[in-house]
Amino acid sequence: MNKKIIAILALLIVATSISAVSAFDLSDIFGGEQNETVSIDGVKFNIPAGFEEDPTNTTDKMIEPLKKEGAQISSKAYTKDNTAVGLIVVNVTNGLTVEQALQNMGGNETTINNVTGNLIKDGDITMFDFEKNNHLVLISSTDEKVIGDFLIA
Repeated sequence: MNKKIIAILALLIVATSISAVSAFDLSDIFGGEQNETVSIDGVKFNIPAGFEEDPTNTTDKMIEPLKKEGAQISSKAYTKDNTAVGLIVVNVTNGLTVEQALQNMGGNETTINNVTGNLIKDGDITMFDFEKNNHLVLISSTDEKVIGDFLIA
C-alpha cells in the first residue's frame, strides 16, 4: 500500500467522521439501551449505547477506487448527537506489512484500553490506528474521548 493510498484512506476517514445524525428514541427516556458488538472483517468493535449506524455513510463509494487498486477495505460509521465515529479495517496489500503501513501513517504511539497504536490529530478529527488480526484498523472520531469506547482489546 503506497503513501497515496494511505493519504486517500486518511481523507476517507475524515469525510466519514464528519457526518453526524441525531436520533430520538423512547429508549433514551426509559433506558434499556445496551452496548452491542459488531465485527468488520473479523475485527470486533464495541458500539456504545446510543450510537447508531449512520445511514448516510458514503464510505463504500469513496473507497471504490482504492478497492480497484487491490485494497481490501471494509467500514462502518456511527453517530450519536454531534459525535461521529468511523471504523475502517484494511487488509494491507501491495507487499507492505501492517507495521510498515502504520509507520508510513505516522502519529504518536499511544495505548488506549490496552491497545497500542498511533494517535493522529487533524483539526477536529482524531484517528487511532493499530494492528489487529493482521489487519490495519483505523478508528476516527470528532470526539477523541469516545475512541476507547469502541475498542475491544
